[in-house]
Amino acid sequence: MPGVGTETTVHRTAEIDPAAVLGAGVTVGPGAVVGPGCVIGDGCRIGPRAVIVRRTTLGASCAVHAGAVLGDDPQDRAYREDDPGSLEIGSRVIVREFVTLHRGAGKAGPTVIGDGCYLMACSHVGHNCRVGAGVVLTNYAGLAGHVRVGDGCVFSGHAAAHQFCDIGEGCMFQAGARVSQHVPPFCIVHRDGNRTAGINAVGLRRAGVSRASIDEVRRVYSLLFRSGRMLPAALKDAASRGWGPEATRMIEFCQRALALEPPRARGVCRAIADPRG
Repeated sequence: MPGVGTETTVHRTAEIDPAAVLGAGVTVGPGAVVGPGCVIGDGCRIGPRAVIVRRTTLGASCAVHAGAVLGDDPQDRAYREDDPGSLEIGSRVIVREFVTLHRGAGKAGPTVIGDGCYLMACSHVGHNCRVGAGVVLTNYAGLAGHVRVGDGCVFSGHAAAHQFCDIGEGCMFQAGARVSQHVPPFCIVHRDGNRTAGINAVGLRRAGVSRASIDEVRRVYSLLFRSGRMLPAALKDAASRGWGPEATRMIEFCQRALALEPPRARGVCRAIADPRG
């Protein structure tokens, strides 16, 4: 079979397009489909009846489970067949049952999934999203088109992000949380829409961030979102002080978010009321 590496196993009922390329040690299960323009990296496992439609690249050692659909057409009325777009998936990505990942559309570039992501059953990543490394989408979580997600974020079940939202690194979405505004790094996203509920201290500790740096992030969060001032004024005050790298990235994210032009000009999520009053 052309385009198939050594020690690769393809079930007799699988369908591999002649224009697809399979790396070494790939396993393709019964009824799976790998379409034209697809490149499957070394050591990948494609489960039963998974469909990799077209123009999709998987890095090494990915696992695609039964019924997942990767690289289908964008759900975008502006999509044109003469500009088919593509989907790029990093290495060591786990794609569980019935996940849907769509190709990018138009001039905004490909849909990108970073290394080491875990996409649980029935989660969805829309066209032109850019998802960082180590991101977890729990069951039924969904990203609309053009969402950008930083490294290490976790979306709990049924969490959702509206199109053109930016999610900073290290955020944790509560179950059912949904946003239509930008989320600063290292925040917990509350189940009430467009609200944060403090910083993701557990995630920061697990990422190896020092206690002193976590305390700085907490202080910056309080300055920006619990001082009672408008965000631009609070940002000006916070930016005038010296901070470590994590706290600085929170400030810089908010500065960039406020400077964005439509359709990405969406504002920044505010904090819920402090239960301590």
